[in-house]
Amino acid sequence: MFDFHSHILPGIDDGSASVEESLALLEESKRQGVDGLAATPHFYVEQMAPEQFLKKRQLAYEKLKLHQKGEWPSILLGAEVPYYDGISRSEEILKLRLEGTKVLLIEMPYRPWTQRICEELFILNSRKEVIVLLAHIERYLSFQKTEILAQMRQQNILFQANGSFFLKRQTRKKACKMLQNGLIDVLGSDCHNGKDRRPNLKEAQSVIIQMLGQNGLERLFAQEKRLFKL
Repeated sequence: MFDFHSHILPGIDDGSASVEESLALLEESKRQGVDGLAATPHFYVEQMAPEQFLKKRQLAYEKLKLHQKGEWPSILLGAEVPYYDGISRSEEILKLRLEGTKVLLIEMPYRPWTQRICEELFILNSRKEVIVLLAHIERYLSFQKTEILAQMRQQNILFQANGSFFLKRQTRKKACKMLQNGLIDVLGSDCHNGKDRRPNLKEAQSVIIQMLGQNGLERLFAQEKRLFKL
């Protein structure tokens, strides 16, 4: 199992505040059955250039690795990148893809998406070096028209859902229905700490199996493998 969205690197964003907390998150991820995870700290284009971000991310990663003991889930470096005007024309954006893949995790605006926003994403996703993956798709559903999401799928844009989408009683049915209908591609814990935003993918998968059977997981596992081959 691969966790496509986490904030486990210490002291780089609003996620883990220390090496000790990061190690605890890795231990819990291991207990949850996670073999590998994407370290995707927030990148804000208005705050720093990609090169500055990459140096900061590398330092946090090296600090964590110095204290790491035993067998832990493998860590691939990436970023959670908020959408911004002009993102499709940026060459530096390629440096923020998930390590060893073409996957770029994008956090979308928390408002109805205009056609201009959609077109920019379509252009970005049409680049042969990029696969756009929208972070925590469930957070946008309440203010997006069904047609907009349908356009995204027609343009082969992928959707990541958080484990919590499957765990909350008020949303688990919707989450499973979306997964069953092919509207969720991969999962992420989006873990930030060991309290209210902890690793949870094993629990999410238990809900999926309970409601959809083992077949409910097959598309997720197949998509994982596909993304690491492209």
